Amino acid sequence: MRCSAGENSSLRHVKSLSLNRRHVMVWHQTGEKRAMDESASVDRATASLWRNGSFVRLWFAQVISNAGSQITNLALPLTAVLTLSATPAQMGLLGVAGSLPNLFFGLLAGVWVDRMRRRPILIGADFGRALLLGTIPLAALLGSLTFAHLYVVAFASASLGLFFTIASVAVLPSVVRKDQLVEANSRLAASDSVLAIAGPSAAGALVQVLSAPKAIFVDAVSYVLSALSLRGVGVNEESPNREQRRSLRIEIGEGVRELVRTPVLRALTVAATVGVFGAAVQTTVLLLFFTRELDIPPTTIGLVYAVAGVGGLLGAIVAGRVARRIGTGPSVILGQALWAISALVVPLAGIVGPALAPIIAAQVITGVGGPIWSVNQMSLRQHLTPTRLLGRVTAARRFLLFGAAPLGSVLGGFLGSTIGLRATLLVGAIGVAAGFVLLFFSPVRSVRNPSEAAPSA
Repeated sequence: MRCSAGENSSLRHVKSLSLNRRHVMVWHQTGEKRAMDESASVDRATASLWRNGSFVRLWFAQVISNAGSQITNLALPLTAVLTLSATPAQMGLLGVAGSLPNLFFGLLAGVWVDRMRRRPILIGADFGRALLLGTIPLAALLGSLTFAHLYVVAFASASLGLFFTIASVAVLPSVVRKDQLVEANSRLAASDSVLAIAGPSAAGALVQVLSAPKAIFVDAVSYVLSALSLRGVGVNEESPNREQRRSLRIEIGEGVRELVRTPVLRALTVAATVGVFGAAVQTTVLLLFFTRELDIPPTTIGLVYAVAGVGGLLGAIVAGRVARRIGTGPSVILGQALWAISALVVPLAGIVGPALAPIIAAQVITGVGGPIWSVNQMSLRQHLTPTRLLGRVTAARRFLLFGAAPLGSVLGGFLGSTIGLRATLLVGAIGVAAGFVLLFFSPVRSVRNPSEAAPSA
């Protein structure tokens, strides 16, 4: 890796001191003391997170809310299948209803989040989703549940979830210090990884015992508990200035311009968009490849995904340590490199030897790399983006990513039916690898510490 000017200067300094043993000893002692001071500072920052009552309440709210969401992710489609005997077309419409808000409201949500205090948005989104989901078990009990009802709830709850996600990203820098962002995001990611491991099986058991509509009621309760926890979060936010508000078009443009003109933010977004496009191509045909070409049974597929969850937990635990060891920017690149390696391994499965071993290896690799990438790039974005623009910049980025995913799915479906499943997986892998190459040859590589990155071009 290319050394910075400061590093080259340090190397010359060491060489000049090598002629004098005493000076070398002094230099080493000074360096060791500095390293010890930095280590102690990191330990204090980590420990103080759990003494920060606002962060603990925010963490608890997200954990309990996401735990409930694991239930609805399974119970809502099972309600359509088991209670209403859904057809494939109706299931497709249910999926579309849950994905449309990102395209319809993605950019607008960023403006609204930046115009208001973030904590009331989080609380309102939780209470709103609790009310929406609570109507499903009530309607099922009364015998009046319909597909239209499910479509409306899926669309409206996903819309509120969009606001919650953007506001939660934007509020974190107001809850913790900037030097704690990596550790804070690591803890949130670790909790999500644990839920990804245990959530699906727990949700399945709950559906089996209670029925799908009643299981959704448990998620509604989780949102209420999340909202109550968020009420105790103390947030150091500036009051939005209503007199400075401009038209939606102008304020959306401010977020987009900030994303485009800041070199590191631009590089992160372009690389992620290309990677998501390639991953969507792969995901579209992945299960077909597992079942039709590799003859992997559904139970084994479930175990394969569980292994990815274990890798994700490991990645979340080490994300902060990796950043301290090699720097924030190189950590983001490492995470995307692991993602690309995993994508390239999948289409090679079954060519030589057992197919399951490389599939499991790929899931572990992407599981570890995902949090290393996501925690550090999110912390970098939160550090570089002015707090007043963070909602709009996050929304603009999500709009691009969620716009790329459907396009990748369409291409994956077309290629899967024309050139075959394995070849389609290879095309998707090339797309993911292209995202890594773009990121590697970008300004992100030189960012050892977020404070070193240029805020704008």
